Amino acid sequence: MFALKVIGPCEGVTMTDPRRYLIRMMLFLGIVAVVIGLLLKPLTAAFMGNAALNSLIVAVAVIGIIYVILQVLRLVPEVRWLSDIQRTRTLNPSAPKPVLLATVNVMLADARSDSRLSALSLRSVLDGVAGRLDEGREISRYIIGLLVFLGLLGTFWGLLQTIGSVSQVVGGLDLVNSDFEALMAQLRSGLDAPLSGMATAFSSSLFGLAGSLVLGFLDLQLGQAIGRFFNEVEDWLSAFAKYNDPAGQQGGDASALAQPMSEEAARALISVAAAIDSSEENRAQMLAQITAMNQNMHQLAELLEDDRRLRDQLASLHASLDNVANEMAMSRSAHHNELRAEIRAISARLSDNQKATTSGLRAKKD
Repeated sequence: MFALKVIGPCEGVTMTDPRRYLIRMMLFLGIVAVVIGLLLKPLTAAFMGNAALNSLIVAVAVIGIIYVILQVLRLVPEVRWLSDIQRTRTLNPSAPKPVLLATVNVMLADARSDSRLSALSLRSVLDGVAGRLDEGREISRYIIGLLVFLGLLGTFWGLLQTIGSVSQVVGGLDLVNSDFEALMAQLRSGLDAPLSGMATAFSSSLFGLAGSLVLGFLDLQLGQAIGRFFNEVEDWLSAFAKYNDPAGQQGGDASALAQPMSEEAARALISVAAAIDSSEENRAQMLAQITAMNQNMHQLAELLEDDRRLRDQLASLHASLDNVANEMAMSRSAHHNELRAEIRAISARLSDNQKATTSGLRAKKD
């Protein structure tokens, strides 16, 4: 089973049953049959004017009616096939293949197809469908023209018979030796052939034009059925199309260059465009990453600047601490020197006092 991806607003397109046009045809044929029944006696008399030619005209008309009905019935399996695809969204290769929609079947069964068509491919597919539909109508149009031709042929044939018979009647009249009653009898008997020719002329025209009228209405219904079928197929296939208007973006020259382009070249250009779009997305992602990296580096630079300021402050603080330590050392050394001097002075005083005391005691002893 080939999976299909139907997109766009045409996903809900429903196909019209062609048999509805058959109902109109049958109603019209019923009305024609009623009219023939009401005018059966005069039509029978007219038909016997030239039974061979009129039988040929009626046979051609009946063949045309059957052919038009078969052409309408020919659309029924095509509509059923397309309706199954729209309903199941799958293409069954084992199912009977369509005849009128053969190009559509090939397009859907193409393994390389990505369910997207260029406008040129869509036009080619639709042209194939339209060509097959027009083939059926050409025969019905030919039969309509054939009925008119047979009617005119009978008309001219009857007129030729009439003219020939009148000339024979006029040439065969004996105006010298015959009396009036014999002349009128001869004229009456001679007018049977011209009247037979006139009957052939008018009856063939009657049946030919009537047959073309009936078949023309049926062909009109066939045309409406084919037109509705083609329009619905076109609406459904338009969901697969990629419309790209280079003329609106790059001017008329680009459109003129794109028209003779082959399908393979169009596919290659589509691939290149997809690659360019992908590279543009990658470039946009890289630009976003570079922008984020610049922001991070800016934040890192600010952090480094703060760290440098902190180091400078720490160095200044360390220098201040060194100065304080030196001052404290110098002050402690000065206090030590003063303390030593005072201790020495106290020692000297004590020594002097001791010496004075010792000399006093010695003086008392003496």
